[in-house]
Amino acid sequence: MTSDTKNRGASVAYRNVEKRYGAFQALTPISLEVDSGEFFSIIGPSGSGKTTLLGVTAGFIPPTTGQILVNDQDLVGVAPFKRNIGMVFQNYSLFPHMNVAENISFPLRMRKASKTEISERVERMLDMVRLSGMGDRRPNQLSGGQQQRVALARAAIYDPLLLLMDEPLGALDKNLREEMQDEIKQFQETLGTTVIYVTHDQHEAASMSHRIAIMNAGHIEQVGTSRELYEHPRNRFVASFLGEANLFEVVESENGPSGGSVVKTVQGFRLRVAAALPAERGFVACVRPENIQLSSDPPNADNCLAGTVIDVVYAAGTIRYRIQVHPDFVITQRLPAERQMQLFETGGAVHLYWDAGDTRLISET
Repeated sequence: MTSDTKNRGASVAYRNVEKRYGAFQALTPISLEVDSGEFFSIIGPSGSGKTTLLGVTAGFIPPTTGQILVNDQDLVGVAPFKRNIGMVFQNYSLFPHMNVAENISFPLRMRKASKTEISERVERMLDMVRLSGMGDRRPNQLSGGQQQRVALARAAIYDPLLLLMDEPLGALDKNLREEMQDEIKQFQETLGTTVIYVTHDQHEAASMSHRIAIMNAGHIEQVGTSRELYEHPRNRFVASFLGEANLFEVVESENGPSGGSVVKTVQGFRLRVAAALPAERGFVACVRPENIQLSSDPPNADNCLAGTVIDVVYAAGTIRYRIQVHPDFVITQRLPAERQMQLFETGGAVHLYWDAGDTRLISET
């Protein structure tokens, strides 16, 4: 591949990939496909298996069973340095005794590339990551964001078909993280390479990714775009992990008188649902905070509950209320802050209401 040709990226297919440490199953058999040129993120709580799956892909961790096909070639058993996979770590892992240019060129020097090719590619990468003229600086002379750019350039200089990123922005502050999210996305689009990106930050994944996999306890709960995962969660875990969710335990259910359905919650609330009852048994009712409205007076609405405001938070242009609607149940409501909108104070009585179409019935497990 020449320096001015866009990398098409590799397709990646996991076939029943499992990892065990004795009796402990770090990865249950996972089957998953990542498209060529896709920015694919993996999120989940600590210990869910995200980093293990990335390590298995890179070749640092041998899987117990299964295949990892990159462009239809099984890489299981292939040494990491022979996989043509770039890796970006959270701590950058730059060599402190080398300058920026030497750090970036290291993979090419290990591959015995010519001095001319190394010089051309280093200049190209420096320009791509906006560090032109800084090749002589040492890592300790750079900011955190600049060091991350060096790590990106080093991982991509030999045109790998696949880039793996393990919490690459975890060491940066919030503002710099958001700036680097845009830069990494633009960097990936310019290269055209496939990226598998591990993060614990769901907002980061949503802003950067074509698709996202949510992991839990060593297996994948659901894969989809951020919108698909948020609006159509497969189960309770996905609904609660991605964004905020008000989840009602359902104890009874019946078909509605004019289509849809009605469910009774453990608190005794009767909620109208626009959709028919799911075929499987064991489900919860989910209402997202932004779909709930507040009023001083009882409204004429599909679903309405009375409660008391127990917390009000104004942040980043949104107002977030927590409202006690039952001794054992608090509902979260969030809306964009608007001029002259009615505000409710802590301790005030309010009515919450939402449409039947905004109540979703999702699997408990």
